[in-house]
Amino acid sequence: FGLVDKLIQVAVTKLELPVITAAGVQVPAHMGGMWAPMIAKANYRVNPQHAVKLNVVLVCHRSIRNHGAIYDSIRDMVNTHSAKYRLGDKPFQRVEAGDRQDHWGMVEKYFGGTKLPNNIMVLDFSRPPRGQATDPAYSVVKSMLGKGGYLSQFVNFATYDHSNPRDVKRSNIILSGVARQILSKCGVRIWWVNIPRSLPLPAVFVGVDVYHAPRKYDPTAGKRTAKESVAAVIVQIVRSHAPDKNSMVEIYCETERRSAGKEMELGSVMSRAVTNALKAFKLPAPKSCFIWRDGVGDSAIPQVAAQEIPAVRAALANPGEVVGGLAKAAPVPLSYIVCQKRINTKFLTTTGDKVPCGALVTGLQGAEYKTFYINGTSPPYSTPKPVRFVIAQRDPPLASVSPSTLSWALCHDYPNWTGPIKVPAPVQMAHKLAELAGNMEDCGSSLNHQKYAGKIYFL
Repeated sequence: FGLVDKLIQVAVTKLELPVITAAGVQVPAHMGGMWAPMIAKANYRVNPQHAVKLNVVLVCHRSIRNHGAIYDSIRDMVNTHSAKYRLGDKPFQRVEAGDRQDHWGMVEKYFGGTKLPNNIMVLDFSRPPRGQATDPAYSVVKSMLGKGGYLSQFVNFATYDHSNPRDVKRSNIILSGVARQILSKCGVRIWWVNIPRSLPLPAVFVGVDVYHAPRKYDPTAGKRTAKESVAAVIVQIVRSHAPDKNSMVEIYCETERRSAGKEMELGSVMSRAVTNALKAFKLPAPKSCFIWRDGVGDSAIPQVAAQEIPAVRAALANPGEVVGGLAKAAPVPLSYIVCQKRINTKFLTTTGDKVPCGALVTGLQGAEYKTFYINGTSPPYSTPKPVRFVIAQRDPPLASVSPSTLSWALCHDYPNWTGPIKVPAPVQMAHKLAELAGNMEDCGSSLNHQKYAGKIYFL
């Protein structure tokens, strides 16, 4: 046995751009890499009288000028979409804040002693202390608001000073993204991505990831210590293939704090998240389930799959706990796919051209499981690195559903980025939630997951 330094030639298939629809208008193929300009003009045609008015609590750093004009710009961008949610002409209340404790202290004081109406949205104009790119109060404020299930959107004035814009176009691009995030957090589906027609619906998509916070110096211990890790599970329900029947998302999430560095034994939190999602959205009988699991190496796949797959099956097999569920039901067909991003495999073309987005490679197979690679992004000045997808379980009823086509379609469904990403949206959302909770003091233990059902609050 020996190692050979040799390139392996494999066949590559270019996956087609899935059909992406925004407010009834299809994204053209030439905009498949970035469709933000088209989304900015989307009109969802909801009657303003039927829309939900958000009561905005504007938290504003006292050094920011023209905060009223900036709010007006964001309000106009949100309301121009004519979506289900709208911002009021003026903020419901303005809270003046400062740095660090003067920031979260003012937020705590307001929310602790004020009787608030429904549909609160916190819009925080923050300016981090000099020399810092992010606001130290961010995770503290997010944690406080998370206990009450309040939606919030931060605008970082260190990234760009919208109160004194040198480039109005750039400011408008950033604020347009803020407006899109506000609607997404409220549960509005900004765009719809077609999924394979062969997929039995209603379907349950599950994304799982674990976040490990960087080590920090502990003066008591006199060394760098690791904080607890956080696991996040995203459960998304899709009931129809028609875009007009998917105007709002059905997403439920759970987090769980864990020992530092612990990646395995997530069966209990996955089972709990799926069970609660079926209850929250009153879905007694799903027809299929796809799980995308991040953060698992080759050697750990058999152990992780053996623990997590039965836990999810048990949650899917108990529809009697859901209103309208039957005591007995046919087993829900399930597929379990491991996403591996930290791999050493790279693909180069024989002609020297870049490997395009959507490049699919099935010619490299593992010893135990069927494997495929998807090149989700194609950066202009570096060699793209693909993601390896390992199919650890695929029940026979799902044989007609292409896991590569479905995964590639969901790579275009992440609402925080108007372009393809490397992994399916449920996994990326799980990573985003785990990172948010992992940077909180209590590792997200106080987040009110039930109140956040149907909201993508963690973007």
